[in-house]
Amino acid sequence: MMKKARALAILTATALTVPGLTACSGSVSKNPAKTAEEITLKVFDAHAYGLEEYGEMARKFEEAHPGVKIEVQHAANDSSTLLQSRVNSGDIPDVFDVESGTAAQKYYEYAYNWSEDKEVLGKFKDAALETGKDGAGNIMSLPWTYENLGLIYNKDLFEKAGITELPDTMDELEAACEKLSAAGITAFALAGKETWVLHHLSTHFMMDKSLDAKGVVDKLNSGDLKFADMKNFQNLFRFLDLAVKYGPDKPLEVDWETSENMLANGQAAMIHMGDWCQSTLDSFNPNARLAFLPCPVSDNPEDATLLSSCNWTYIVNKDSKHLDLAKEYLEYILTSDEGQKWMCDGVGGVPGAKTTMEVKGALANDAAAYVEAGKTNGWIHTIAPNGYSDIVGPAIQAYMIGDMTAQQVTEEFQNGWPVQKN
Repeated sequence: MMKKARALAILTATALTVPGLTACSGSVSKNPAKTAEEITLKVFDAHAYGLEEYGEMARKFEEAHPGVKIEVQHAANDSSTLLQSRVNSGDIPDVFDVESGTAAQKYYEYAYNWSEDKEVLGKFKDAALETGKDGAGNIMSLPWTYENLGLIYNKDLFEKAGITELPDTMDELEAACEKLSAAGITAFALAGKETWVLHHLSTHFMMDKSLDAKGVVDKLNSGDLKFADMKNFQNLFRFLDLAVKYGPDKPLEVDWETSENMLANGQAAMIHMGDWCQSTLDSFNPNARLAFLPCPVSDNPEDATLLSSCNWTYIVNKDSKHLDLAKEYLEYILTSDEGQKWMCDGVGGVPGAKTTMEVKGALANDAAAYVEAGKTNGWIHTIAPNGYSDIVGPAIQAYMIGDMTAQQVTEEFQNGWPVQKN
Protein backbone atom coordinates (compact mmCIF):
# COMPACT_ATOMS: atom_id res chain seq x y z
CA MET A 1 0.00 0.00 0.00
CA MET A 2 2.77 3.68 -0.55
CA LYS A 3 4.89 2.76 -2.05
CA LYS A 4 2.05 0.39 -1.97
CA ALA A 5 -0.57 -0.67 -4.41
CA ARG A 6 -1.57 -3.96 -3.05
CA ALA A 7 -5.15 -4.37 -4.16
CA LEU A 8 -7.69 -4.06 -6.94
CA ALA A 9 -7.09 -0.64 -8.43
CA ILE A 10 -10.68 -0.11 -9.47
CA LEU A 11 -11.42 1.18 -5.99
CA THR A 12 -8.32 3.27 -5.58
CA ALA A 13 -8.93 6.57 -3.85
CA THR A 14 -12.70 6.25 -4.00
CA ALA A 15 -15.13 6.91 -1.20
CA LEU A 16 -17.32 4.03 -0.13
CA THR A 17 -20.28 5.30 1.84
CA VAL A 18 -22.69 2.85 3.38
CA PRO A 19 -26.13 4.26 4.17
CA GLY A 20 -27.62 3.59 7.58
CA LEU A 21 -30.07 0.74 7.92
CA THR A 22 -32.47 -0.36 10.64
CA ALA A 23 -31.19 -1.19 14.10
CA CYS A 24 -30.06 -4.73 14.84
CA SER A 25 -28.91 -6.66 17.84
CA GLY A 26 -25.41 -8.03 18.34
CA SER A 27 -22.06 -7.22 19.87
CA VAL A 28 -21.61 -4.00 17.93
CA SER A 29 -23.32 -1.33 19.96
CA LYS A 30 -22.85 -0.02 23.44
CA ASN A 31 -25.61 2.55 22.97
CA PRO A 32 -27.98 1.86 20.07
CA ALA A 33 -30.24 4.82 20.84
CA LYS A 34 -30.96 7.08 17.86
CA THR A 35 -28.85 10.23 17.76
CA ALA A 36 -30.52 13.66 17.72
CA GLU A 37 -28.93 14.44 14.37
CA GLU A 38 -27.12 12.43 11.75
CA ILE A 39 -23.43 11.91 12.44
CA THR A 40 -20.92 11.13 9.71
CA LEU A 41 -17.82 9.30 10.91
CA LYS A 42 -15.00 9.84 8.43
CA VAL A 43 -12.70 6.85 7.96
CA PHE A 44 -9.57 6.55 5.79
CA ASP A 45 -8.54 3.00 4.92
CA ALA A 46 -5.34 2.41 2.95
CA HIS A 47 -6.57 -0.86 1.49
CA ALA A 48 -8.95 -2.09 -1.18
CA TYR A 49 -9.44 -5.75 -0.44
CA GLY A 50 -11.84 -7.66 1.73
CA LEU A 51 -14.24 -4.92 0.64
CA GLU A 52 -17.37 -7.06 0.73
CA GLU A 53 -16.67 -8.03 4.33
CA TYR A 54 -15.72 -4.47 5.21
CA GLY A 55 -18.95 -3.14 3.76
CA GLU A 56 -21.00 -5.66 5.73
CA MET A 57 -19.06 -4.82 8.89
CA ALA A 58 -19.73 -1.10 8.46
CA ARG A 59 -23.41 -1.70 7.75
CA LYS A 60 -23.81 -3.66 10.97
CA PHE A 61 -22.21 -0.85 12.94
CA GLU A 62 -24.61 1.63 11.36
CA GLU A 63 -27.58 -0.61 12.06
CA ALA A 64 -26.68 -0.62 15.74
CA HIS A 65 -26.12 3.15 15.74
CA PRO A 66 -29.16 4.79 14.11
CA GLY A 67 -28.29 8.19 12.74
CA VAL A 68 -24.62 7.30 12.23
CA LYS A 69 -23.16 7.06 8.74
CA ILE A 70 -19.71 5.55 8.13
CA GLU A 71 -17.96 7.31 5.25
CA VAL A 72 -14.91 5.33 4.13
CA GLN A 73 -12.25 6.35 1.64
CA HIS A 74 -10.48 3.21 0.46
CA ALA A 75 -7.13 4.23 -1.04
CA ALA A 76 -4.93 1.37 -2.16
CA ASN A 77 -2.64 3.45 -4.37
CA ASP A 78 -0.73 6.51 -3.12
CA SER A 79 -2.41 6.19 0.26
CA SER A 80 0.28 8.14 2.09
CA THR A 81 0.01 11.06 -0.35
CA LEU A 82 -3.79 11.09 -0.13
CA LEU A 83 -3.78 10.96 3.65
CA GLN A 84 -1.17 13.69 3.97
CA SER A 85 -3.21 15.85 1.61
CA ARG A 86 -6.25 15.50 3.83
CA VAL A 87 -4.26 16.31 6.94
CA ASN A 88 -2.69 19.36 5.27
CA SER A 89 -6.13 20.64 4.30
CA GLY A 90 -7.47 20.19 7.82
CA ASP A 91 -9.76 17.30 6.81
CA ILE A 92 -8.27 14.81 9.26
CA PRO A 93 -10.32 11.58 9.28
CA ASP A 94 -11.83 10.44 12.58
CA VAL A 95 -10.16 7.05 12.07
CA PHE A 96 -7.29 6.31 9.68
CA ASP A 97 -4.51 3.82 9.13
CA VAL A 98 -0.87 4.14 8.15
CA GLU A 99 2.17 1.92 8.10
CA SER A 100 3.47 1.35 11.60
CA GLY A 101 6.88 2.68 12.57
CA THR A 102 8.36 5.79 11.00
CA ALA A 103 5.29 6.60 8.88
CA ALA A 104 2.89 6.37 11.82
CA GLN A 105 5.05 8.53 14.07
CA LYS A 106 4.45 11.51 11.78
CA TYR A 107 0.78 11.38 12.78
CA TYR A 108 1.08 10.74 16.50
CA GLU A 109 0.60 14.44 17.21
CA TYR A 110 -3.00 13.94 16.05
CA ALA A 111 -3.46 10.56 17.74
CA TYR A 112 -5.54 9.53 20.71
CA ASN A 113 -3.42 7.90 23.43
CA TRP A 114 -4.80 4.43 24.24
CA SER A 115 -2.42 3.70 27.12
CA GLU A 116 -5.08 3.88 29.85
CA ASP A 117 -7.74 1.93 27.91
CA LYS A 118 -6.71 -1.34 29.53
CA GLU A 119 -9.87 -3.23 28.62
CA VAL A 120 -9.39 -2.46 24.93
CA LEU A 121 -5.65 -3.16 24.99
CA GLY A 122 -6.30 -6.53 26.62
CA LYS A 123 -7.94 -7.67 23.39
CA PHE A 124 -4.67 -7.47 21.46
CA LYS A 125 -1.48 -9.53 21.35
CA ASP A 126 1.29 -7.84 23.31
CA ALA A 127 3.81 -8.07 20.46
CA ALA A 128 1.33 -6.45 18.08
CA LEU A 129 0.74 -3.54 20.47
CA GLU A 130 4.48 -2.84 20.50
CA THR A 131 4.22 -1.61 16.90
CA GLY A 132 1.97 1.27 18.02
CA LYS A 133 4.17 2.75 20.74
CA ASP A 134 5.83 6.14 20.63
CA GLY A 135 9.27 6.91 22.05
CA ALA A 136 7.85 7.28 25.56
CA GLY A 137 6.08 3.93 25.44
CA ASN A 138 2.57 5.34 24.96
CA ILE A 139 0.25 3.31 22.75
CA MET A 140 -0.79 5.77 20.07
CA SER A 141 -2.26 3.38 17.52
CA LEU A 142 -3.78 -0.09 17.35
CA PRO A 143 -2.52 -2.94 15.13
CA TRP A 144 -4.30 -4.43 12.14
CA THR A 145 -2.98 -7.76 10.78
CA TYR A 146 0.34 -9.55 10.64
CA GLU A 147 1.74 -9.52 7.14
CA ASN A 148 4.48 -11.71 5.71
CA LEU A 149 6.50 -11.18 2.57
CA GLY A 150 9.11 -12.99 0.57
CA LEU A 151 9.15 -14.99 -2.62
CA ILE A 152 5.89 -16.66 -3.61
CA TYR A 153 6.18 -19.59 -6.01
CA ASN A 154 3.89 -21.68 -8.18
CA LYS A 155 4.07 -25.30 -7.07
CA ASP A 156 2.91 -26.70 -10.40
CA LEU A 157 5.67 -24.91 -12.31
CA PHE A 158 8.35 -26.02 -9.86
CA GLU A 159 7.16 -29.61 -10.23
CA LYS A 160 7.11 -29.29 -14.03
CA ALA A 161 10.73 -28.11 -13.95
CA GLY A 162 11.73 -31.01 -11.69
CA ILE A 163 12.57 -28.85 -8.67
CA THR A 164 12.02 -31.15 -5.71
CA GLU A 165 13.65 -29.08 -2.98
CA LEU A 166 13.14 -25.38 -2.40
CA PRO A 167 16.28 -23.28 -2.97
CA ASP A 168 17.61 -21.61 0.15
CA THR A 169 20.98 -20.33 -1.08
CA MET A 170 21.85 -18.04 -3.97
CA ASP A 171 23.52 -20.90 -5.88
CA GLU A 172 20.43 -23.05 -5.47
CA LEU A 173 18.19 -20.19 -6.59
CA GLU A 174 20.24 -19.76 -9.75
CA ALA A 175 20.08 -23.50 -10.40
CA ALA A 176 16.30 -23.41 -9.98
CA CYS A 177 16.07 -20.56 -12.50
CA GLU A 178 18.11 -22.59 -14.99
CA LYS A 179 15.79 -25.60 -14.56
CA LEU A 180 12.72 -23.46 -15.00
CA SER A 181 14.14 -21.83 -18.11
CA ALA A 182 15.08 -25.21 -19.59
CA ALA A 183 11.46 -26.27 -19.13
CA GLY A 184 10.26 -23.22 -21.03
CA ILE A 185 9.05 -21.44 -17.89
CA THR A 186 9.58 -17.77 -17.03
CA ALA A 187 11.26 -17.98 -13.63
CA PHE A 188 10.53 -14.47 -12.34
CA ALA A 189 7.82 -11.87 -12.72
CA LEU A 190 9.32 -9.31 -10.38
CA ALA A 191 7.11 -6.19 -10.26
CA GLY A 192 9.93 -3.92 -11.40
CA LYS A 193 7.55 -1.04 -12.12
CA GLU A 194 6.71 -0.77 -8.42
CA THR A 195 9.43 1.01 -6.46
CA TRP A 196 7.90 -0.17 -3.18
CA VAL A 197 8.25 -3.82 -4.22
CA LEU A 198 11.93 -3.29 -5.01
CA HIS A 199 12.40 -1.43 -1.74
CA HIS A 200 10.84 -4.32 0.21
CA LEU A 201 12.97 -6.84 -1.68
CA SER A 202 16.20 -5.02 -0.86
CA THR A 203 15.64 -5.27 2.88
CA HIS A 204 16.09 -9.07 2.82
CA PHE A 205 19.71 -8.46 1.83
CA MET A 206 20.37 -6.01 4.67
CA MET A 207 19.98 -8.72 7.32
CA ASP A 208 21.23 -12.14 8.32
CA LYS A 209 20.46 -14.38 11.26
CA SER A 210 22.99 -12.55 13.43
CA LEU A 211 21.40 -9.11 12.96
CA ASP A 212 17.66 -8.46 12.92
CA ALA A 213 15.72 -5.54 11.44
CA LYS A 214 15.96 -3.29 14.49
CA GLY A 215 19.66 -4.12 14.88
CA VAL A 216 20.35 -3.11 11.29
CA VAL A 217 18.43 0.16 11.64
CA ASP A 218 20.15 1.03 14.92
CA LYS A 219 23.60 0.43 13.46
CA LEU A 220 22.82 2.38 10.29
CA ASN A 221 21.48 5.25 12.37
CA SER A 222 24.63 5.37 14.49
CA GLY A 223 26.97 5.03 11.53
CA ASP A 224 28.41 1.77 12.86
CA LEU A 225 27.19 -0.10 9.78
CA LYS A 226 27.57 0.83 6.11
CA PHE A 227 25.75 -0.72 3.18
CA ALA A 228 29.04 -1.58 1.53
CA ASP A 229 30.00 -3.64 4.58
CA MET A 230 26.74 -5.59 4.95
CA LYS A 231 27.33 -9.31 4.77
CA ASN A 232 24.73 -10.08 2.11
CA PHE A 233 23.97 -6.77 0.42
CA GLN A 234 25.90 -7.39 -2.79
CA ASN A 235 23.81 -10.51 -3.36
CA LEU A 236 20.89 -8.16 -3.99
CA PHE A 237 22.46 -7.40 -7.37
CA ARG A 238 22.97 -11.07 -8.12
CA PHE A 239 19.29 -11.61 -7.34
CA LEU A 240 18.28 -8.72 -9.61
CA ASP A 241 20.47 -10.11 -12.38
CA LEU A 242 18.60 -13.42 -12.14
CA ALA A 243 15.22 -11.65 -12.12
CA VAL A 244 16.14 -9.71 -15.27
CA LYS A 245 17.75 -12.65 -17.09
CA TYR A 246 14.95 -15.08 -16.34
CA GLY A 247 12.08 -12.60 -16.39
CA PRO A 248 10.03 -10.61 -18.94
CA ASP A 249 11.86 -8.63 -21.63
CA LYS A 250 10.78 -5.27 -20.19
CA PRO A 251 11.10 -5.72 -16.41
CA LEU A 252 10.14 -2.15 -15.51
CA GLU A 253 6.79 -2.54 -17.25
CA VAL A 254 5.67 -5.31 -14.88
CA ASP A 255 3.36 -3.83 -12.24
CA TRP A 256 2.02 -5.57 -9.13
CA GLU A 257 -1.18 -6.73 -10.84
CA THR A 258 0.64 -8.20 -13.84
CA SER A 259 3.13 -9.89 -11.54
CA GLU A 260 0.41 -11.57 -9.47
CA ASN A 261 -1.63 -12.50 -12.54
CA MET A 262 1.36 -14.20 -14.16
CA LEU A 263 2.09 -16.20 -11.02
CA ALA A 264 -1.49 -17.32 -10.42
CA ASN A 265 -2.06 -18.32 -14.04
CA GLY A 266 1.16 -20.26 -14.46
CA GLN A 267 2.96 -17.72 -16.65
CA ALA A 268 5.80 -17.20 -14.14
CA ALA A 269 7.18 -19.31 -11.34
CA MET A 270 8.14 -16.69 -8.73
CA ILE A 271 7.29 -13.17 -7.61
CA HIS A 272 8.20 -11.08 -4.58
CA MET A 273 5.13 -10.08 -2.63
CA GLY A 274 3.31 -10.45 0.67
CA ASP A 275 0.33 -12.48 1.80
CA TRP A 276 -1.85 -9.36 1.55
CA CYS A 277 -2.22 -10.27 -2.15
CA GLN A 278 -4.11 -13.49 -1.35
CA SER A 279 -7.50 -12.17 -2.40
CA THR A 280 -6.10 -10.79 -5.66
CA LEU A 281 -4.37 -14.07 -6.47
CA ASP A 282 -7.60 -15.94 -5.73
CA SER A 283 -9.50 -13.61 -8.05
CA PHE A 284 -7.06 -14.41 -10.87
CA ASN A 285 -7.09 -18.16 -10.28
CA PRO A 286 -8.68 -19.69 -7.16
CA ASN A 287 -7.17 -23.08 -8.02
CA ALA A 288 -3.55 -21.92 -8.21
CA ARG A 289 -1.21 -23.89 -5.96
CA LEU A 290 0.97 -21.18 -4.45
CA ALA A 291 3.23 -21.02 -1.40
CA PHE A 292 5.92 -18.93 0.22
CA LEU A 293 9.61 -19.39 -0.48
CA PRO A 294 11.95 -17.79 2.09
CA CYS A 295 14.19 -15.44 0.13
CA PRO A 296 17.75 -16.75 -0.34
CA VAL A 297 20.31 -14.04 0.35
CA SER A 298 23.64 -15.85 0.80
CA ASP A 299 25.38 -19.23 0.78
CA ASN A 300 23.99 -19.91 4.26
CA PRO A 301 20.57 -21.62 4.25
CA GLU A 302 19.88 -20.16 7.70
CA ASP A 303 19.86 -16.64 6.25
CA ALA A 304 16.89 -17.39 3.96
CA THR A 305 13.84 -15.86 5.61
CA LEU A 306 10.39 -14.41 5.22
CA LEU A 307 9.83 -10.96 6.66
CA SER A 308 6.97 -10.70 9.13
CA SER A 309 5.41 -7.77 10.97
CA CYS A 310 2.15 -6.32 12.21
CA ASN A 311 2.89 -3.39 9.95
CA TRP A 312 -0.37 -1.45 9.54
CA THR A 313 -1.78 0.49 12.43
CA TYR A 314 -4.97 2.48 13.03
CA ILE A 315 -5.14 5.92 14.62
CA VAL A 316 -8.09 7.72 16.17
CA ASN A 317 -8.01 11.49 15.73
CA LYS A 318 -7.79 12.84 19.28
CA ASP A 319 -9.60 16.02 18.20
CA SER A 320 -12.48 14.20 16.55
CA LYS A 321 -15.86 15.79 17.26
CA HIS A 322 -17.08 12.24 17.82
CA LEU A 323 -14.16 10.85 19.80
CA ASP A 324 -16.03 8.19 21.76
CA LEU A 325 -17.77 6.96 18.62
CA ALA A 326 -14.48 6.88 16.70
CA LYS A 327 -12.87 4.86 19.49
CA GLU A 328 -15.78 2.46 19.54
CA TYR A 329 -15.67 2.03 15.75
CA LEU A 330 -11.95 1.27 15.76
CA GLU A 331 -12.29 -1.23 18.59
CA TYR A 332 -15.16 -2.80 16.68
CA ILE A 333 -13.41 -3.24 13.32
CA LEU A 334 -10.27 -4.67 14.95
CA THR A 335 -11.62 -6.89 17.74
CA SER A 336 -15.30 -7.79 17.16
CA ASP A 337 -16.43 -11.00 15.48
CA GLU A 338 -17.40 -8.93 12.43
CA GLY A 339 -13.99 -7.28 12.32
CA GLN A 340 -12.13 -10.55 12.69
CA LYS A 341 -14.22 -12.05 9.91
CA TRP A 342 -13.08 -9.17 7.70
CA MET A 343 -9.43 -9.85 8.53
CA CYS A 344 -9.40 -13.67 8.72
CA ASP A 345 -11.86 -14.41 5.94
CA GLY A 346 -12.02 -11.35 3.66
CA VAL A 347 -8.34 -10.41 3.76
CA GLY A 348 -7.01 -13.81 4.76
CA GLY A 349 -4.58 -12.42 7.34
CA VAL A 350 -3.75 -13.02 10.98
CA PRO A 351 -5.19 -10.25 13.20
CA GLY A 352 -3.12 -8.31 15.70
CA ALA A 353 -6.07 -8.86 18.05
CA LYS A 354 -6.45 -12.10 19.97
CA THR A 355 -8.63 -14.49 18.00
CA THR A 356 -9.70 -18.10 17.73
CA MET A 357 -11.11 -17.57 14.23
CA GLU A 358 -9.64 -19.67 11.45
CA VAL A 359 -7.55 -17.73 8.95
CA LYS A 360 -8.70 -18.38 5.40
CA GLY A 361 -5.60 -17.27 3.52
CA ALA A 362 -3.40 -20.13 2.31
CA LEU A 363 -0.30 -17.93 2.25
CA ALA A 364 -0.85 -16.68 5.80
CA ASN A 365 -1.20 -20.25 6.98
CA ASP A 366 1.89 -21.25 5.02
CA ALA A 367 3.83 -18.39 6.61
CA ALA A 368 2.78 -19.57 10.07
CA ALA A 369 4.95 -22.66 9.66
CA TYR A 370 8.00 -20.51 8.91
CA VAL A 371 7.23 -18.25 11.85
CA GLU A 372 7.07 -21.33 14.07
CA ALA A 373 10.39 -22.59 12.66
CA GLY A 374 12.17 -19.27 13.25
CA LYS A 375 12.54 -18.59 9.53
CA THR A 376 11.39 -14.97 9.71
CA ASN A 377 12.93 -11.59 10.35
CA GLY A 378 11.39 -8.16 10.89
CA TRP A 379 10.51 -5.32 8.55
CA ILE A 380 13.11 -2.62 7.95
CA HIS A 381 11.13 -0.47 5.53
CA THR A 382 8.61 0.59 8.19
CA ILE A 383 11.28 1.81 10.61
CA ALA A 384 13.68 3.36 8.11
CA PRO A 385 14.12 7.16 8.04
CA ASN A 386 11.53 9.24 6.24
CA GLY A 387 12.47 9.77 2.61
CA TYR A 388 14.74 6.73 2.38
CA SER A 389 12.18 4.64 0.50
CA ASP A 390 11.80 7.34 -2.15
CA ILE A 391 15.44 6.90 -3.11
CA VAL A 392 16.11 3.17 -3.13
CA GLY A 393 13.37 1.93 -5.48
CA PRO A 394 14.33 4.19 -8.39
CA ALA A 395 18.00 3.34 -7.83
CA ILE A 396 17.23 -0.38 -8.16
CA GLN A 397 15.22 0.30 -11.31
CA ALA A 398 18.22 2.13 -12.74
CA TYR A 399 20.41 -0.90 -12.03
CA MET A 400 17.92 -3.26 -13.67
CA ILE A 401 18.10 -1.35 -16.97
CA GLY A 402 21.85 -0.75 -16.80
CA ASP A 403 21.83 2.95 -15.95
CA MET A 404 23.60 2.52 -12.59
CA THR A 405 26.26 0.10 -11.36
CA ALA A 406 26.00 -1.95 -8.19
CA GLN A 407 28.55 0.35 -6.57
CA GLN A 408 26.57 3.44 -7.51
CA VAL A 409 23.35 1.95 -6.15
CA THR A 410 25.09 0.98 -2.93
CA GLU A 411 26.33 4.56 -2.57
CA GLU A 412 22.82 5.85 -3.29
CA PHE A 413 21.42 3.67 -0.50
CA GLN A 414 24.07 4.98 1.89
CA ASN A 415 23.52 8.61 0.94
CA GLY A 416 19.79 8.19 1.45
CA TRP A 417 20.18 6.97 5.02
CA PRO A 418 21.06 9.89 7.33
CA VAL A 419 23.42 9.06 10.18
CA GLN A 420 22.13 10.30 13.53
CA LYS A 421 25.05 11.83 15.37
CA ASN A 422 24.93 11.72 19.17
